[in-house]
Amino acid sequence: MNLLRVRGQFAPGPKRYDALMEDPLVGDWISVYRSASTRRNYLSSLHILCVRSKLSPRQLLELDADEARGVVMNVVKEYLRQDKLVSARLIQTAVKSFYENHDRAIKFKRVDRVRYARKKVAYEVIPSKDQIYRMAEAFKKQGKVRFRSRAVILCLFQSGVRVNCLLNWRVGMVRDQLYLEIKVPLHLKITNAIDTKLSGYGLSHYYTFLQAEAAQALRDYLDYRTSQEGELSDNDFIFKPILRSATKERFGQTGVLALVKRMAKRIGLDPRCVWTHTIRKSFRKVLNASPIDEDTKEALMGHRLPGSRDNYFDSHDLDEIARKYMTADFSASKKTEDLQKDLEASKAEIERLRVDLALAHSGRRMLEEELAAQARTLTELREEMRRIAKDLKSLKES
Repeated sequence: MNLLRVRGQFAPGPKRYDALMEDPLVGDWISVYRSASTRRNYLSSLHILCVRSKLSPRQLLELDADEARGVVMNVVKEYLRQDKLVSARLIQTAVKSFYENHDRAIKFKRVDRVRYARKKVAYEVIPSKDQIYRMAEAFKKQGKVRFRSRAVILCLFQSGVRVNCLLNWRVGMVRDQLYLEIKVPLHLKITNAIDTKLSGYGLSHYYTFLQAEAAQALRDYLDYRTSQEGELSDNDFIFKPILRSATKERFGQTGVLALVKRMAKRIGLDPRCVWTHTIRKSFRKVLNASPIDEDTKEALMGHRLPGSRDNYFDSHDLDEIARKYMTADFSASKKTEDLQKDLEASKAEIERLRVDLALAHSGRRMLEEELAAQARTLTELREEMRRIAKDLKSLKES
């Protein structure tokens, strides 16, 4: 019964595609994908095709290539007429994957392929470092929500991980580096189990890090959880739902998205232009402003290096990668040595201006004295000319 209460909440009902999972053809295919969102989207798309075409998965596989293409395109065109380009494209992608998994080929003509513009790029706003920290501090209420919000935003920013990866972090990943004292940079090994997209890049793992602010925010949040829940297990998800009645063990992607948009709105950004992936772009923006080489930037992003560059990149030298990562300035403010350099530069500039001003005053005094001397000489010449003119007049009269 769907209305049974579980921990104060209604139990979720069956998914519309659950019946498909009873078919071994579907089960074998979908088990290849580790990402829950990918499985959900592909199963939903196959379910739509089966319902609209009134064909079972086995009957779809029995069609020849042209018949299969025609069946799929009839459904796709229906979605295109409703301007649902993403759903239409997903149906094509899911069906192609289903056929390939069973050694069948379904080919779409060039005109059949659904293409859509990346509309988000046109109006997205990539928050600056200052805006990220303002977002992290925008939650004024005390308690678990504030600690979690700050840790989520700063960890997304300083590690650059995807949101699904962040939500898979467990306490055992960071405990030894946060206690008894915080070790900066905090090392994070991102594996396929944590970020399922890595398998699509052919990567088994990569490393990223946290600097002091995010590491401290993470420790503050875990300290608060410990004070409320008792000792945490290494296997506990770091970011959990706030409500104790929640049935899920970890915070959800939609919850993080809502959090990011809410914090963006509070600092004056348009929430329609900011989402979790723009914070990943903020991370890359800081890397681009640093002296880090391009291969290390790509490695820190969790991307596979192209061609032979991947063979020559030493991903095992963590000390070197960590040292390079620390040259990127993710801090809330300039470091003390940078401030000291700025102060010394300011003092030197002030002294230079003082000397220039003194020289200007000295030159002005010299000019004034020269002008005064010339004025005196001119006055004396005029007096001499008057005396000579008077003497000439006297001689003429005599």
